[in-house]
Amino acid sequence: MASAQTRYASDIGMPRERMLFETVKGFYDSLGITRHDIGTFIFASNDFQDGRTISNVFADSPVGAYMKDETKVEADGSFAYLYGVMRILSGHYDTALIIAYGLGGSQFRPYLVMDYTMDPSFTRQVGIMNELVAAALQARAYMMKYGLTEEELAAVAAKGLRNAAANPVQLRGQANATASDVLKSRPLYSPLHEFHCYPPTDGCCVMLLASAKRARELTRKPIWVAGIGHDLDTYYLGEKDLAVSKSAQRAAAAAYKMAGLSDPAAEIGVAEISAPFAQQELILQEALGLFPEGSGSQVMGGGLSEIAGKLPVNPSGGALGAHAFCASGLQRIADAANQLRGEAGACQVKESKLAVAHGQDGFCAQQNMVTVLSS
Repeated sequence: MASAQTRYASDIGMPRERMLFETVKGFYDSLGITRHDIGTFIFASNDFQDGRTISNVFADSPVGAYMKDETKVEADGSFAYLYGVMRILSGHYDTALIIAYGLGGSQFRPYLVMDYTMDPSFTRQVGIMNELVAAALQARAYMMKYGLTEEELAAVAAKGLRNAAANPVQLRGQANATASDVLKSRPLYSPLHEFHCYPPTDGCCVMLLASAKRARELTRKPIWVAGIGHDLDTYYLGEKDLAVSKSAQRAAAAAYKMAGLSDPAAEIGVAEISAPFAQQELILQEALGLFPEGSGSQVMGGGLSEIAGKLPVNPSGGALGAHAFCASGLQRIADAANQLRGEAGACQVKESKLAVAHGQDGFCAQQNMVTVLSS
């Protein structure tokens, strides 16, 4: 497994085709390969964000996928990654290139695109609900159920901003961010402020998956997929407890079973969780079994998820530092792999042999993908 990312931006200053060409061509050159070394190409894109149907059709040529086996997943890059793993395991391919990209900073509004995932016969038509409203309800549900304060919720966002400041590819970071800084940012839907929420982002992440034999030929530091799991909930928010994520629990259980883990909180050394809103980091780290349910106050108060903490969560800064629509989950996997290689720079945590990475899609993390990576 190898990867490359753009430097994320609010406006990357070039068409998506140019962005894809420069990222993928540079990636090929760094590995000493060409497009002919790729068995199958899998895009993560969205027709709404590209403003055209079959949105991958004009992305084929810039990445070298023309006249090659290629397909698309209309969702987050972590699900394209899951599809790539399945294709490798089928035995029909020994390499798969995952290409996930979004221009949600400059060319479309991510919140508007997310509106189209709502129930079309009632919720969407009423016009009250949107992604921000849903996130605010989710945050309030966790706070009321477990006694989390607004300052503690803001501390989650401040940690993300501090970590993102040390990561050169992130769009938004603040080296000395505090909970007070978060609470002073622009108020949105209570209890959320601007810094609790992801920044609209342009960017691209690509990843090469390979069979065991091919991986050893391509690199001296292969990262292995030890376990993987996927699950989803209903998209009707009123039918579930927003303070927990049952689908993330089930996805994690499947991944841990495949990886042979019995005590993930003790065995995993670092976690990269796709949390576009601050409260989701707490909800999802608990769903993944990394901390006890409802322990957000204790985790933040004790610094347990900091880079130097007991179990670092999102040392990269996570989605609060950059959230390129369709690419964010693949970014989490790439960042987790970099941690295991010892190539995370100023975001590096203590040495670890196991990492967990998470991707999501839908309102309030409706759909979840969890993978366990091993060095």
